[in-house]
Amino acid sequence: MMLQFTSQVRKSLTYARYAMVIILLFLVKTGFSQVTLTATSGTASGSFTTLKGAFDAINTGTHKGVIVIMINNNTTETVSASLTASALVSTSAPYYTSVTIYPTTTGLSITGAFATPLINLNGADNVTIDGRVNTTGTTKSLTITNTSAVATAGTSTIRFIGDASNNTVQYCTLKGSSTDAAAGIVLFSTTTATTGNDNKTIDNNDITCAADAGRPLNAVFALGTTGKNNESNTISNNNIYNFLNKAIASQGINISSYNSGFTISGNSFYETASFAASGAVNYKVKSL
Repeated sequence: MMLQFTSQVRKSLTYARYAMVIILLFLVKTGFSQVTLTATSGTASGSFTTLKGAFDAINTGTHKGVIVIMINNNTTETVSASLTASALVSTSAPYYTSVTIYPTTTGLSITGAFATPLINLNGADNVTIDGRVNTTGTTKSLTITNTSAVATAGTSTIRFIGDASNNTVQYCTLKGSSTDAAAGIVLFSTTTATTGNDNKTIDNNDITCAADAGRPLNAVFALGTTGKNNESNTISNNNIYNFLNKAIASQGINISSYNSGFTISGNSFYETASFAASGAVNYKVKSL
């Protein structure tokens, strides 16, 4: 038996197909974008394929006020994601009061391979990177990795520079392999501004190498600027492991010059397996 459809039925089926396509496109754009953003001022929302895309939109002043960046799927960054300082006292770009970044599901990653910071907070204040799903619980669900093992200055996974202050990184897995002796997986850097990189909290993270064959020289490193110390920073309750370089002297936490008032507490330093050093090196947990 053959079924014959009237022209009205065919039109209805066509409209239904169009509606389904529109719905699918909407879901792809909103629900399945790697990164989505909401803001209380300027353009209220945005969708991006990378964290850099979200940062760029903030830097140009598209999104303002209280900003939330949600990581919905893994991102592969092709260029360093850099967030610049907010103007705060004017409406010029960028203009934000806070930025919060978190995953919306478990097992997500932000990955890149740069001879630069992967995430660069350049004068950016009031930024929180929280690796818990929707900022609740205690499970670390966001891994941030810079796989580059070069010694180029500034190579790191997260860098604070240019008076970046009042920032928090918590409940993340941070991986890096920088062999820059003046950098680390987490880098408290210098400033050309006024006060230094102050009042930051690095808490309850796993901090480790990106690969066993490429171990960093420092897991956490701090080097400030003459007369503009990095001050009142807290490094607490982190698991810092598999960080000892097998051939070159390396440190877990290395607080170098022009830093003051650091609080370092509750951290665990360890290796998950024994290994033989391939060079005559001295190992230190921290250098103050």
